[in-house]
Amino acid sequence: MSTEQISSGGLIVTPDEATAIKPFGLDMQVLLSSEATGGKISVIMASHKPAEGPPDHLHHTQEECFYIVEGTYELTAGSVTRTVGPGTIVYLPRGVVHRFKNVGTTTARMLDWSVPGGQDRYFTEISKLAGPGFSGEKVAEISKKYDTNFPTPH
Repeated sequence: MSTEQISSGGLIVTPDEATAIKPFGLDMQVLLSSEATGGKISVIMASHKPAEGPPDHLHHTQEECFYIVEGTYELTAGSVTRTVGPGTIVYLPRGVVHRFKNVGTTTARMLDWSVPGGQDRYFTEISKLAGPGFSGEKVAEISKKYDTNFPTPH
């Protein structure tokens, strides 16, 4: 992203200008960073291979919105679970437990907005752990720092 774009008050980011990251081995691109938007929003394009997706989790300080670009996901938002495809949008208020998984046979992609921004910081920091520094304790520490909470199963 150019200094000109940031100082102009508006942003135009092409896929080629997005920052590629690989948290948990997933392919992601940060399209809008928290820094570029003054913390107001962050937007990530995430790719998931078949069977990939996070377990139940929630955020207390931010809301999320997913838009399915391609593929088939099983999504759970609170007590509702549905299998959905391209064009589907999901709104997740603060405090709602959610999860998703690519249940298709090809790579699926979704846009992920967080308001206020922050998910980009979480995934960027997790991405930097790849290799010998990766541990469950370190992931838990980063998750807590960026309000990604994993409820205890009953």
